[in-house]
Amino acid sequence: MHYVYNIVICYNTKCKVIVKGFVLYLTDYLVRNAEETPDKPAIIFEDVTYTWAHLNKQVEAAAQILVGMVPSDKQSIIGILLPNSPEFVVAYLAIVHVGHIAMPLDPNFKKPEVVNVVEQMEPFFTITDTTSQVLFNEFQKTILFSELSGTVASQATEKYLRINPSEQYVSMLFTSGTTGNPKATPYSHSNHQWNINAVSDLWKWTSEDTLLISLALSHWHGLCVGLTGALMHGNTIYLHERFEPEATLQTLSTGDISLFMHVPIAYSKIVEHNLEAQYDLSKVRLCISGSSFLPPAIWQQFKQRFNQEILERYGASEMGFLTSNLLSSRIPGCVGKPLPGVTIKIQKDGEIAMKSPGLFNGYWKNQEATDEHRTKDGLWLSGDIAKLDEEGRVHLKGRVQEKMKKFGYTVYPRDVEWSLMQNPHVTDAIVMSIQSDQSLSDQFVYFVVADISEEEITEYCKKNMPNYWRPDIIKILKAIPRTGRASKPALKELRALVEG
Repeated sequence: MHYVYNIVICYNTKCKVIVKGFVLYLTDYLVRNAEETPDKPAIIFEDVTYTWAHLNKQVEAAAQILVGMVPSDKQSIIGILLPNSPEFVVAYLAIVHVGHIAMPLDPNFKKPEVVNVVEQMEPFFTITDTTSQVLFNEFQKTILFSELSGTVASQATEKYLRINPSEQYVSMLFTSGTTGNPKATPYSHSNHQWNINAVSDLWKWTSEDTLLISLALSHWHGLCVGLTGALMHGNTIYLHERFEPEATLQTLSTGDISLFMHVPIAYSKIVEHNLEAQYDLSKVRLCISGSSFLPPAIWQQFKQRFNQEILERYGASEMGFLTSNLLSSRIPGCVGKPLPGVTIKIQKDGEIAMKSPGLFNGYWKNQEATDEHRTKDGLWLSGDIAKLDEEGRVHLKGRVQEKMKKFGYTVYPRDVEWSLMQNPHVTDAIVMSIQSDQSLSDQFVYFVVADISEEEITEYCKKNMPNYWRPDIIKILKAIPRTGRASKPALKELRALVEG
């Protein structure tokens, strides 16, 4: 089954009826929310509340200023370097409303990363604040968010750039290369909306939901899932600048939040936080995990402590959503079945190849990288190794570049990490291999956060793992290094700890 989309090009922002399955422009939802529920809170951030009417007014005012600053004959890239805040949301939606491409930069970037990305991507300018403005070099143009404040004179939609929603890009995010050549993923109006439509019925996501978003809005999970979904459904967003376990648990315990999404490391920190305290999460309707593998041990610990079963789903910034568990069937260590409209084929080497309306059009100005990921029959190679069970559910086994070999056996890191996490003394683990020209077997390296010794871990492995899973090197760390707010393991940094 595939979704069929009728393309509706809505130049009139007075458009009030938005029919599911039709593709409009993202800010048409903003206008609809402002007209139908003007006094409903759109964003609650610290002691500030923006209603949908107020948010729409701020976005329109900023858009009218932007349209006089950036040519509207073609799409331009406009950077954003702001923390999670109402200002970020206004800047982002104003860029989208005018018809240009928003390129969020991670607020955790240091100067070399900012300078390199901006040099490579050449945004028309970057919207930022006084704190981050110093991260740019003297030749890179920036404007302060305060310069976008103004008064709405009149509707100026005739000046805004509108093309086919499947071809007009909304966001530009990065999958790698922030210190080398950035690999950028442009995402269209159609891509954004398909993802939310694909899971809304499955998750029973409606206008009645309220969201806590502490995911970074500079990344796909926070921007394209959290913010886009709230916009399309007209949900109230409780926005946090960053994830902090205590603030998260306090907010989830208020009874105001029905829907929470985050990455596995956040759930790990929540489970471990303030074990003596009691937190009531009974009013939270659904907790969702994505962006990386969720160890079954964390799933079980979260259920035991909070009486909540986390729903795992699978997707990526290039591909959009691929799979999801069901509300009635949330299986630890499994990311569920393919969504309607998604085609998944497991290649001979175990790699997922896919196609769906959520798939982007290709890396920005990087045809070589795009071609490397496409099969002869037009499917996209995900880079993820997986197996399908008898029910057609997907079980992730690792990344293609992480696939390990020992004694002639193929070993997947996720299997080994899962086994390690069954040890109650292990709180986090990443497993990788070091390939050697001198041996047919890889060296297996375990990076482990634990309160036991290397010798005890070795003994545990001997008792609980096949001999071809066992480690050659064990590194006990205080914490697994992660890639900024994306919260994925910093594989290069980990490898450097071994290879020097």
